[in-house]
Amino acid sequence: MEFNAEVNKVFGQEMAKLFAASISKEEMEAKAQKIWCDLNKADYSWGKTSDSILEKYIKDEFLNEVHEEIKKILAEPDNKEELEKRAREMVAEARRIGEEAIVKSMAEHLVSSALSAWNVHDKFVQDVMEVMRLVPQSQWG
Repeated sequence: MEFNAEVNKVFGQEMAKLFAASISKEEMEAKAQKIWCDLNKADYSWGKTSDSILEKYIKDEFLNEVHEEIKKILAEPDNKEELEKRAREMVAEARRIGEEAIVKSMAEHLVSSALSAWNVHDKFVQDVMEVMRLVPQSQWG
């Protein structure tokens, strides 16, 4: 059985060589040009253009390489630790900014409410708020 398969393999190779030798150079170039055009031909169906076979193959190969690189990067333990550290820093910074905004807003409202409850003139309220550095000088007028 193995001998038979080997004979068929050798015989097939020799037949392919004889067939290839019988094809003219011009015919092979024309066929190669047609195949190349077919590979690069974009499909224009349903009112839109789709990628050619060659473009699809190249994009698929590129995406596979990118996916593999991303998997390698994400699999690195240092990367996970670095991402977690950065996330914790961002949360801490967001908390700090939020707390500052809340404190400033509460202080502005407390001072404004306290002073307006005493029917104090707006100019006095403005001066107090500026001294406390709660509002910029240009905000009141």
